[in-house]
Amino acid sequence: MDKIFAFLRNHRIISNLLIMFVILVILFISLNVWLRSYTRHDDLTLLPSVKYLTIEEAADIFKRHNLKYEIIDSVFNDRATPGMIVEQVPAADTKVKEERTIYLTINAYSPKSAKIPTIINTSIRQAEAQLKSVGFKNIEIMLKPSPYKDLVLDVKHDGKSIAENEKIPTSSRITLIVGEGEQAAENDSVNEIDNEEFLLGIE
Repeated sequence: MDKIFAFLRNHRIISNLLIMFVILVILFISLNVWLRSYTRHDDLTLLPSVKYLTIEEAADIFKRHNLKYEIIDSVFNDRATPGMIVEQVPAADTKVKEERTIYLTINAYSPKSAKIPTIINTSIRQAEAQLKSVGFKNIEIMLKPSPYKDLVLDVKHDGKSIAENEKIPTSSRITLIVGEGEQAAENDSVNEIDNEEFLLGIE
């Protein structure tokens, strides 16, 4: 040991490097311990499932586990209990830190509704995009003889025309009456003439 100290005293550069190395190791260990403590690295809890529970029931569970929650969306299912939780993020059995916010989707108390946008005399592509952007997903197309191909001529729900800005449930089936184009219109005209000539021939 005396020889080692004597060697270090005679080689200042090496001794200084060793001192710096020891200091760096101590700093690294101290920083790692502090970070683990600050971020509560090992302080995890297994996230319980709150699906199919009410918000009140879920709130009690989250409180016991020191977790937060936030309702971010709602869907409507008439077969499920209104206000019941239908989705949670993160999923159940995920390891999370305390005070983590859990995002919930609940079953709405009534169907979502939206206004029908102005889509008459627009292209079918534009009309579908506008309807989907406000929540309508159940869209069907019905072609109608017209010289204006792919132009929306009417919008219907349950067989009745819908005025723009009329509010209906987004789960409704929307029927777009769309023009077939000039060729289809000409063919229909020819067929009508042929039918008239055929009837005249019978007479």
